[in-house]
Amino acid sequence: MGCPRGAPSVTAILSFDVGATHLRSAWVAQDGGLSGMRDTSTPRGDAQTLIDCLISESQAQIDAVGMPESVGLAIAGFTDVPAGMLHHSPCMSVAQAELVPPLRDLFGAPVRLVNDVNAAALGESRAAPCDHLIAIFVGTGIGTGFVDHGRLMEGAHGMAGEGGHLVYIPGGLTCSAGHVGCYSGYLGGEALARRAQEAGLNVDTAGLVAAGRSGDPRATAILDEACEAMAALSRHLITLFDPELIVIGGGVCEGWDGLFEATQKASERHPLAPDMGGVAVARSKLGQGAGLVGAGILAREALEDKGGESS
Repeated sequence: MGCPRGAPSVTAILSFDVGATHLRSAWVAQDGGLSGMRDTSTPRGDAQTLIDCLISESQAQIDAVGMPESVGLAIAGFTDVPAGMLHHSPCMSVAQAELVPPLRDLFGAPVRLVNDVNAAALGESRAAPCDHLIAIFVGTGIGTGFVDHGRLMEGAHGMAGEGGHLVYIPGGLTCSAGHVGCYSGYLGGEALARRAQEAGLNVDTAGLVAAGRSGDPRATAILDEACEAMAALSRHLITLFDPELIVIGGGVCEGWDGLFEATQKASERHPLAPDMGGVAVARSKLGQGAGLVGAGILAREALEDKGGESS
């Protein structure tokens, strides 16, 4: 199959990144460049509505550019990659969504499912470049992803790297997925906004940060706890994975330096070998494109695994 109209490389790779608020799609070039970006609101509450939205956005890309040769689908939630299924996405209130079969039928091409922050970690590792990387993205929720020897770590079902659901405080706050005491109960826009409301602050996350800057003690207490959680998570992940680099991204981190600074401080010394020096910390280079790029890399690999040609 030839390159579609306007596509950035000989092999036509289409990527989707489905997050809590945005459903984005773009064509991904061999060098990771993106073109033909589309952005719409993510539907919530129903698997079929999500599938219909993906098909509608797919058709728009086909009409504008042509048929892809392989497709990457990054999505926020708990996946079963071999089964092509999204088991549950708390931020979208969607469960048991078989996403890959309808898209594969539409495109007649491989469709590679991946968790969204896993995809972002892979994209950032190629942008760095870096063979041993942790990505921590804090947006509506918190997600982590790990790259080792240049390869994404996914586990048996594609759910490896859910660092946000490691237990932080046993018996502590409950996150939106129903897990008790995990980091996600203390980090992420949804958790911070909920805690602000419980403290009597009628604000969203941006308003909470603004209140903290103005010296409101209720906001300061919540934000300080979030920074402590971010520092602890960073130390735990460094201990587990011994990375070269930690990449910080996501909407909350873009609007508030506190979490980035907490990670920097926590990473100044290696938890296991302080005399070895610290771990580098950097902001995301790809921003909202990280998941699209990572999913595109995996889609290209899926095509090559099936004997397709890539340039």
